[in-house]
Amino acid sequence: MGFNENVETYFLAEILSIEHRTKNKQWEEYKLKTCREYQPIVARALADYQDLSAHTIAIETAALNDTLGSFGYGNDLMMGILLDQPEFKLSKKPSGFKFLQTHLENDKKVRLEKIISDYLNSLYTFYQTENIGDFYERNADFYQGAINEVKSHIPDGFTDAMETYYGDSRDEYIALVSPMMIWPIEENEGRGIGAMVEEGNKKTVYEIMSPYVQIPVISTKNDYRQFGFDYQPRARTLTVHEFGHSFVNSELEPYQEQIESSSYLFTEKLRKEMESKGIQSWNVYVIESLVRLGEIRVAEIQNDKERANYLRNYHTNQEHFVFLPQLEDKIIEFENDREKYPMWKDFIPEILKVFGQNTTEFVNEKLK
Repeated sequence: MGFNENVETYFLAEILSIEHRTKNKQWEEYKLKTCREYQPIVARALADYQDLSAHTIAIETAALNDTLGSFGYGNDLMMGILLDQPEFKLSKKPSGFKFLQTHLENDKKVRLEKIISDYLNSLYTFYQTENIGDFYERNADFYQGAINEVKSHIPDGFTDAMETYYGDSRDEYIALVSPMMIWPIEENEGRGIGAMVEEGNKKTVYEIMSPYVQIPVISTKNDYRQFGFDYQPRARTLTVHEFGHSFVNSELEPYQEQIESSSYLFTEKLRKEMESKGIQSWNVYVIESLVRLGEIRVAEIQNDKERANYLRNYHTNQEHFVFLPQLEDKIIEFENDREKYPMWKDFIPEILKVFGQNTTEFVNEKLK
């Protein structure tokens, strides 16, 4: 558990950049307007740094986000990149960024690598010249309070259960709170971002989570007794979910053609339901469905029936991942024959068949 100053500084730069955005500006303005009312760190950052909204880093951050969108990426791409660099407080300049894997053609790949590398240097310079590290020192008690809240809700042993289910392992799992990340809080919803950093043969998995409990902003620094993360269902779900992405996303890359063959199921009704979750394509919907399937099966491996049933109902009926009952029926074949399928990725061609066996009528009926 912890927080990362590189990540927090990036989200501070995003806040300052909003007036310079050309894409999704209305959504970004709404996020800031609402979150500044119940995310104390956001309110404090604005009080301290709002006059830097014309700073070079604000303009460059807006340009970066607009550019990432044109390449088919969101700001989640930046998390692993930022975490792979030395923390800015160590006063070590960032190294150049190179993609380990990407869907981009070579000329676009090289162009985006340079854009990101230049941006990392600008963000590092901003941190150093504006003494951003002092903000984290002044608010250390708040960050520690947030960390303690999440720590109290993480289920014991779930990473062991996850490795059993997927048949794969990671060297380290790190959950990071991000009180600076803005995401509107409704019914204790929050945003989680997963990232994996590889160094040699070592794989470290991160999750970064925004607050999901509204906290009234007060002026006195030390009067906070809640910090935005004290809600067990969301703490558990986000943590298991984001770590699950590290086992799913890259393994699905070779199956893009099979996934695309059932893209007709991403009906207009389903697309509209997914807009508020930031899911804009069938490929992402499939990924998210399989990660949520993993959450349920990990709870079952831990014999936590209450958590498993909560997840089934929540993901299927409230979040509208309508194929989960069928996917769960199918994944039992994998679980019952681990000799044939020692790893989850060995079963991917079979689990993807579930989608191809469905119709648009089924989808739309489930969304009534």
